[in-house]
Amino acid sequence: MKATFRIRAAIVAVVGIVMTVGYAAVAASQPRARAVRHAAVRHAAVSSTAVSSTALTTPPAKRALSSVTWAIFPYPPSSIDPVKYNDYPEDIIIPNMCESLVRQVPGMRTVPNLAQSWTQPNPLTLVLTIRRGVRFWDGTPMTAADVVYSLERNLQPSAQSIYGSVFHNVKSMTATGAYQVTIKFSAPDVTFLPEMATLAGAVVEPAYVKKEGSKFGTPAGGVMCTGPYQLKSWNGTSSLVMTANPHYWDTALTPKAKTFTFEWPTDPGQIASGYESGALDGGFFLSAVDIPPLRSSSAGKLYIGPASQSMEVISLIVVGTKGAIANPLVRRALYLSINRPGLITAAEAGAGTPGYADASPGYFSYAQSQYAAAYAGLAKAGANRALARQLVKQAGAAAKGQIVLAIPSGTQEVADIGAIVQQSAASVGLHVALHTVPNAQYGAVFSDPAARKGDDLIFTINYDQDPDPLAIYDDIALPFGISNFASYDNPAVVKLLEQARAAASAATRAQLVIRAQATIMQDLPWIPLAFRPNTTFVRNGICGVPLDFSAMASIWAPLIGGC
Repeated sequence: MKATFRIRAAIVAVVGIVMTVGYAAVAASQPRARAVRHAAVRHAAVSSTAVSSTALTTPPAKRALSSVTWAIFPYPPSSIDPVKYNDYPEDIIIPNMCESLVRQVPGMRTVPNLAQSWTQPNPLTLVLTIRRGVRFWDGTPMTAADVVYSLERNLQPSAQSIYGSVFHNVKSMTATGAYQVTIKFSAPDVTFLPEMATLAGAVVEPAYVKKEGSKFGTPAGGVMCTGPYQLKSWNGTSSLVMTANPHYWDTALTPKAKTFTFEWPTDPGQIASGYESGALDGGFFLSAVDIPPLRSSSAGKLYIGPASQSMEVISLIVVGTKGAIANPLVRRALYLSINRPGLITAAEAGAGTPGYADASPGYFSYAQSQYAAAYAGLAKAGANRALARQLVKQAGAAAKGQIVLAIPSGTQEVADIGAIVQQSAASVGLHVALHTVPNAQYGAVFSDPAARKGDDLIFTINYDQDPDPLAIYDDIALPFGISNFASYDNPAVVKLLEQARAAASAATRAQLVIRAQATIMQDLPWIPLAFRPNTTFVRNGICGVPLDFSAMASIWAPLIGGC
């Protein structure tokens, strides 16, 4: 699965990316909010500590609840139009309302959904059988024509889809029957079908989209989809409320909670206190500042996932094309200099592992031994200050220039990371200057080249919903990649990645990706720092919660209920 390359500006801003890719012109951008107390179900306080667990979910829910309130930090979705944005709020919320052709489930597996089956008569043709009996919330039956319309919105400049690169190899998409869609490709692409589990494959009602026009996806226009929850209200800032869809087609996902509310505290401290008070029932992807107080909370359990499931990567994106950062020896020296263990201790409350590649172990969903061996080699060679100093000396005058790192303001976590990068660089003779950008403006550094003028590096916490290293490197290293900010273009890498997309054999695909990875980690268009584990807090009495990264592309909210 290739999934949308998400870019999170740490615990802060949002992303916008404008580009032209193959079949489509695509674009995006985003904002933030505050917390409101919600009358959540009260649960008895039981002594509890953090749980380090490889479990994919908590125990299943056994009883219904009238309401559940879920925390999302630090900003609300900028739109609930499935195609427009891809960041934490959108990916956590929207799939529960606007479901996709394929469904992702705990364990990062994909299973049929609105597409109940498919065949591939040849490498350039994919035939989807669309599920019968599915209705939009207003009662309108869903057909193949609705599916084609929804997919083609990703190719319309007016829709400003973030998912254009998913369709790079698509030649045509046609309703070849009332419940059949045929997709033709210009080149084989093993990433396309798994990508249909993300919001790239979400289905919306065409008539409603056309009626609402520019209001579609906004608080004023809402959405019209087929999912287990339907939008009740959204004020655009502090809360979004969903109610159970009584006519949902999949009885296995009948919502346990009649009302599901998302809230956005303005600072991390409000989240921890919200759990303690009972105002909040749970939340994913906790801020580092929340981890220490929640480790010993009596209100519930803090779950910290293993490194093997980690899919969040703290990184520095190279955006400068001149000066010191443009020199490959300087980039390599900076990469080798970083005190990654110190960064995890100081900035991440100890929750994390050093990161020496752009794809963390959570992406090794196939050919695991091959990927693990390749990563072990990168990790072994990835921290070497003596070599870094030699490279700085070898770079000569080029290494004496200033390297400007843009970071968002407002969080101690990011400030600490910036300081550690700065200190690590100084220890080998490099000069990193921090450019602190106000939170509200940080999203622009991803969407507007003018906003990052003068910057050489920009800070991000990145993720992809596709557990495949190919997905990561496609977006970083291909010329049309959504996360290729400095026009990185190595013909050898491009050839290897294109071959990998066409490889039917998983072992062959892994070999090609590993070869591409080796070159990418020498060229360093991105500089990885650390891998973050999945973190989830669940209040006592709440069950059915996913604990792995599938929460970012799955229909998870209907499963949440009482223990």
